[in-house]
Amino acid sequence: MTKPRIDSIEIQGFRAFGKKAQELAFGSAIAAIWAPNSQGKTSLAEAFEFLLTGQIVRRQLMASTQDEFADALRNAHMPSADPVFIRANITAPDGSKHSLSRTLTADYAKRQDCQTKLEIDGKPANEGQLAVFGIHLSQPPLAAPVLAQHTLGYLFSAKPQDRATYFKTILEVTDLEELRAAVATLESGISAADTPEWKKLDGAIAVEAAKPHIQYLTKSVPLSSNLAETLDQAITSVIAAAGASVPTTPAERLTALETLLAERREKTFPIDGFKKKALADWMAPAEIAWEELQTYLTERGKVDEETRRLAALFREALSIPAIEEASDPLDCMLCGTEGSLTPERVAFIRTRVSETETFQSAEKAALDVLRAMSGKLSTHGSAVSDGLPRFLAAGAGVRRAGGFRVSRIRDLVGADNAALVDRWLACARMLARSKAKITRRIAQLTETVTGLIEDPDTLTDVKALRDSFDGIARAHDDFSGRLEEYQSAQTALLDVLAEVVDAASDTGGWQDLVDLAGDPGALRAALVGRHSQAALKTEVGKALSQIDKGNEKVLNDKFGELSDGIQYWWDLLRPGEATFFSAVKPRKGARRTVDFKAGLSVHTDRSGAKLRDVIAVFSQSQLHCLGLSLFIARALHEGAGFIVLDDPILSSDEDYRAYFKANVLEELLAAGVQVIILTQDQKSWKDLEHRYLHRNIDMFQIAMIDPADGTSVTNTGDDLMAMITRIEVLARGGHADLRKQAGELLRNAAERFCKEALVRHRWANGHPNAALSDYDGKNLGQLSPQVEPLMTDDPSHPGKLRSLGSELNPAKHDDGIPPQGTLKVALGDLRHLKKKYLS
Repeated sequence: MTKPRIDSIEIQGFRAFGKKAQELAFGSAIAAIWAPNSQGKTSLAEAFEFLLTGQIVRRQLMASTQDEFADALRNAHMPSADPVFIRANITAPDGSKHSLSRTLTADYAKRQDCQTKLEIDGKPANEGQLAVFGIHLSQPPLAAPVLAQHTLGYLFSAKPQDRATYFKTILEVTDLEELRAAVATLESGISAADTPEWKKLDGAIAVEAAKPHIQYLTKSVPLSSNLAETLDQAITSVIAAAGASVPTTPAERLTALETLLAERREKTFPIDGFKKKALADWMAPAEIAWEELQTYLTERGKVDEETRRLAALFREALSIPAIEEASDPLDCMLCGTEGSLTPERVAFIRTRVSETETFQSAEKAALDVLRAMSGKLSTHGSAVSDGLPRFLAAGAGVRRAGGFRVSRIRDLVGADNAALVDRWLACARMLARSKAKITRRIAQLTETVTGLIEDPDTLTDVKALRDSFDGIARAHDDFSGRLEEYQSAQTALLDVLAEVVDAASDTGGWQDLVDLAGDPGALRAALVGRHSQAALKTEVGKALSQIDKGNEKVLNDKFGELSDGIQYWWDLLRPGEATFFSAVKPRKGARRTVDFKAGLSVHTDRSGAKLRDVIAVFSQSQLHCLGLSLFIARALHEGAGFIVLDDPILSSDEDYRAYFKANVLEELLAAGVQVIILTQDQKSWKDLEHRYLHRNIDMFQIAMIDPADGTSVTNTGDDLMAMITRIEVLARGGHADLRKQAGELLRNAAERFCKEALVRHRWANGHPNAALSDYDGKNLGQLSPQVEPLMTDDPSHPGKLRSLGSELNPAKHDDGIPPQGTLKVALGDLRHLKKKYLS
């Protein structure tokens, strides 16, 4: 066995199925299931789909809003405590047997999907693990190998992008699309960014005197030495054009241009007042610093205050050379007692000092930490002040004296930009308040640390000190945030103000040139980056074009193979039509559109066909046949082991139904595909039974006798044998009504025997489309004469068939009821004839 197959399926509580589980066992590669409308046929097809995917596609394809399917999976009459499940036994390609079950844990709701539990061989699993059976789900929404009326036309009504995605997935070319998308994303992400240096270059090029020297930089990247020379030439030309004397060295020329710029701007407005230094990061004390302070407190706690005081005195005494080197008693230098500092006493002092060495080392380390903290606070205080723009760092008097006034700024930028000024002022005020806050905290903490350095004994709580430093960190973060907000507001204002000031002072672009000359390395890096990005974008664009060409070829080849498959099944369904399926393929020049093409030809060989979209020229019946052809081609392409077809040819006429029952099903079975067909057409159902008797076709009927009990399943297998078995039961009954009913059924069974015998005879004589339905309306008296000549195995057989009619005729009319013995003999004759001619 090379493909998976379904051995049986059991359904309880799912949609039309009720609380009593119904089972269908499949012993053959083909099964036919008949039911009139509204008896649960579609529910059965959806049970296969739900088992494999955990969804029913009808909700996605047919609901105007998906909340219309709320509570749609559980049978409405099911007791709430009873489980809803679908179970199947499956034979894998390697011949191993497995069980598959899905239990509904939560039905569809207004705003959520259903919830289910999937199990394989009794263990929790997911859909990806169906591969253990050789089952591979396809592209949603038609993921399961189940075709129903509501899915036949899906691909003809789907959105172009959905249709394209569907086909590219089943053709396994999504990896090509992903590659293209990745490269396209890369291409879109490659842009010649307008870096600050590039913008400044644009500004500098706008300076008429500088333009001849630097314009070529937009096209190429010079060496570093040449770039510096280029910028210097531009500066020289600008200075000369301004009528000022040109200094002799590049550095002097740059300074001269800066001075000239400041002087000219000053006459209009002191823009330099906006300048500031970058704010240095706050560097909190390292963790080791807090450990050193805690160690100091710990060691200090081990030595009492008197000992610490005397230890300090003893250290001072031992530092005196006379005591340190004494070998004889000395007079005490503090109290004057003669001979009191004996060698023994000095040794005792050394011991006491030694006992406090750990404390002394801890105290020294703590003092070092505190001094470092003091230095850090001082440095950061200066950094905060330097981070302010010059006009804020200066006093109000200095600002006014220098002409840095808000009223002047408003006049220069005009009323149209008043909002920029208002925002800048608001941000400046918040920045000043934040600066005052962090400055105050730094001053307070500096005073605390200074006191600790002077008297480390006053240190009692490391955590409190650490919290104070954390407060500085928070204040720094606040100041940094305010600075960013201010910088944004200042940049917006300064862009307008600088343009006005430079226009008034005829210095437009000068600042840009000064900035570029001050850091030519940054400009060259920006030039290299921009030109590299432009070159890379060009190369990626070429690669994308090549990928598109390659993808198009692969897609055309893949779609060509799929088209051949679809056309093969189309020709089996509708051979010889002048209007026919031609191809499914991507629309030329469009990556997200896939077209179905029909051919229109006046020639039997389909030559000279005109191509049109199938939507425009196909009838509904033709579209359904195309949907069926596509479904089968996809199923075989993906190696499906079984397919479930729910009335796939309902809209077709008799000819095309015959082609389906003969040509298509024969080919599917020959390909090793298990086919389960559901239909409401009883004639087709009967035809399938007789056409595939040689394959032991499984035959079922489903019906909903009582809605409270739900749909029930009946295995009608060998219909004639089923009739004979029922007759045996009735014939054994002694009641006259039972014998009359048995006689009627026995006559019907004889008619069924004749029909099957005639169909088999026609098949054997080159009429493969012969079917039982050809003899609908014929009674035993009309059928028996046609069958008797075929009964050549024994001379008595034609007579036995003829006697069935005469013996049982009264049962069909208001005549005498056949005796029990007559029934038994007739039943035995029919069983014998069946075995002889139909086995």
